[in-house]
Amino acid sequence: MPYVYADLVLVVNLVMNYFLLSLTAALTQARSMPWRLGAGSLLGGLYALAVIAAPFPFLTLPIVKIFISLAMVVIAFGPGPWQNLLSRLACFYLLSFLTGGAALSLLYSGAISPGSVPWWSLPAAAAVSLSVVYLVWNYRRQYRWQRENRVKVRLRFGSAWVEVPALVDTGNQLWEPLSNRPVIILENKALSGILPPEVEALCRQERMDWGGLASISNPEWAGRCRLVPFSGLGIKRGLLLGLRPDEVSLFVDGKWVGGQPALVGLVNQELGCGGNYRALVPPDLFVCGDAG
Repeated sequence: MPYVYADLVLVVNLVMNYFLLSLTAALTQARSMPWRLGAGSLLGGLYALAVIAAPFPFLTLPIVKIFISLAMVVIAFGPGPWQNLLSRLACFYLLSFLTGGAALSLLYSGAISPGSVPWWSLPAAAAVSLSVVYLVWNYRRQYRWQRENRVKVRLRFGSAWVEVPALVDTGNQLWEPLSNRPVIILENKALSGILPPEVEALCRQERMDWGGLASISNPEWAGRCRLVPFSGLGIKRGLLLGLRPDEVSLFVDGKWVGGQPALVGLVNQELGCGGNYRALVPPDLFVCGDAG
């Protein structure tokens, strides 16, 4: 007859519950205190101990398990609005299933023999869960950052207007040295139908040079074009084709506001995945004032 050590059951469940509640707090951005997390974890540990030690079949009923897990979440984070409570409870369940699934995968892969659970199995399952949670959290953080820093940009070239979704990029520190203007990085396809054929052909060149600018016969567009020096990954000294728009506007907080004079640097590549943004806007572009 196998023996179960009550202190070991309590300690293991206490540690794992604290781990799961801490991850729940991180993913749902819920505020808590260590003692609250510890109290919720202790309740779960005592429940696991009671299931093993006490001969009460009702303890294993699904409704009882749901009530205990709900009580653990309430103790750890407080009741709060019911929407927050449900999201935290769902996250706690998801993490629990993920950790349990990782432990089962170790069992079925042969790393753990049935009837014998080594001490390292739970830390290994927790490490797998933590890795998955980190990937999800990192993706969510990047998605939220892009959503919060996304704007619309409207550019005017003569009588032609173009409007594109853009991302405010703090890493875009590109300035045109002669005019001392910030540079908006834009996909050249966004100006399709606006650029004259000779400028479109120039955009498709892999390497820019001053001779290309001299070949532009249209005087209006020849006066708009610049070559902007830049450096990037794998490119120490490159040249970017820049265009001077007549007007730059940004859609921020529900209204169009004017941006300071800028150049548009054209790149022959897609900037955002799936076209969710087509331009990179430097933070220095923002100025106060309505654009209409």
